Amino acid sequence: MEIRTLKTFVTVARLKGFSAAARALNTVQPAISRQISDLEQELGVSLFWRTTREVRITTAGETLLREAAEILAHEERARQLVRQTGEGHLGRLRIGFLSSAVQAFLPGLVRDFTQRFPQVQVSLFEMTAAEQHDAIVAGQIDIALSRPLPANAPDYLESADLYADHLVAFLPDGHPLVSKPELTLSDMSTHPFALFQREGAPDLFDQVISACLGAGFSPKTVAQPNSMQAVLTAVGAGLGVTLARPASGI
Repeated sequence: MEIRTLKTFVTVARLKGFSAAARALNTVQPAISRQISDLEQELGVSLFWRTTREVRITTAGETLLREAAEILAHEERARQLVRQTGEGHLGRLRIGFLSSAVQAFLPGLVRDFTQRFPQVQVSLFEMTAAEQHDAIVAGQIDIALSRPLPANAPDYLESADLYADHLVAFLPDGHPLVSKPELTLSDMSTHPFALFQREGAPDLFDQVISACLGAGFSPKTVAQPNSMQAVLTAVGAGLGVTLARPASGI
């Protein structure tokens, strides 16, 4: 049974006539009669009693009418759900993010989105830049709020710049360099560094190393935690200094 045929059958049953159904469906009566005849032949039963004066539904036809109404309702619901999902009004949105990089705007952004699209389930996953890249390639997240795409990123991934930041120095309280009225990168050359692990944030790590080499030295690394919070904790504990992006972590 085709959906089109069921719609024809339901229309005939509700309007109690082939001519009325043909007008409602914007077609001709012979086409309606042929569809109903083919359906009766397929099912092996009579669906309507036909006389020159009226068309009455049979007991078998009443059973089919109940079932057809449910099938057509499900079909319409499926169409709506698919349409809403395709338009982004329904479904699930999985977002990978760097907590310190988006803490200033992500809560408000998600709140506004869920108010506008209440039927979309938003899931948040805190990940390093490298983890986000692997997750989005694997189809585990839909959006990555991360650092610029690495050079080996697949061509089908697209990116857009949200904001630009820069590296600043982080020093522990009481550090000798804190009192300097103007701090240069070369001033940090003799001090130990705490750096984010390269595996988790290759872009940040390479940027820091490149900046240090440009200033004429290679940083002596004494700690390489796997989170920006741990890096800043190491700095606060006096284990070393670091370069990082202000209020943006990795």
